[in-house]
Amino acid sequence: MTIKKQLRSIHECLKKGKLRNELNYLQMERKKLIIIGAGGHGKVLADIVCAQDHYHLVGFVDASLPVGTSVITEFKVVESQDRIDFLKSDIDCFIVAIGNNIIRERVYNQLSSLFEPAVIIHPSSIIGSDVIIGKGTVVLPNSVINASSIIGENCLINTGVIIDHDCEIGNHVHFGVGSLIGSNSCIESFRTTTVGEIVSPFSTFDSNE
Repeated sequence: MTIKKQLRSIHECLKKGKLRNELNYLQMERKKLIIIGAGGHGKVLADIVCAQDHYHLVGFVDASLPVGTSVITEFKVVESQDRIDFLKSDIDCFIVAIGNNIIRERVYNQLSSLFEPAVIIHPSSIIGSDVIIGKGTVVLPNSVINASSIIGENCLINTGVIIDHDCEIGNHVHFGVGSLIGSNSCIESFRTTTVGEIVSPFSTFDSNE
């Protein structure tokens, strides 16, 4: 159902006094999401999921915290990581909240056969025209991805990162807070940048893992 049709349906329900049922239907349409990793990065992603309002956040899965542990606001650890397959019938999507590229890649590949990788983008971020963002990638607040750039799968685009136009970013890349990536640059998979790192235009960087 398109947004226009949804709004028209809500309008009709308002006239008929059925708004509550229609809002429940719209809530059901949002895919159920689980966050893998209940540390600080997981908390940040939970805030973004709520701000984005595209998915229904169920809670967290973690390798060490006990089930039932409160992580942020009303969200808790709902299952241990080694038992995540028990959630297969209840969860549609996942996102990995792990900073280490190698570990994030391993978990991402393990879970991609069970759930759909989500794409999480904070509403304050600016995404240019003809930008492609791969599955499992997260774009944190106040980031900018300019026109015709390509971002691979399972990347972490941290707060305040700027990726200029016509860049190519591989899979499982981690850009530190405030990194600046000059135009026409090519960043290979598994690359990590430090906080505030500056990459000059037309640069090529291999993995540093």
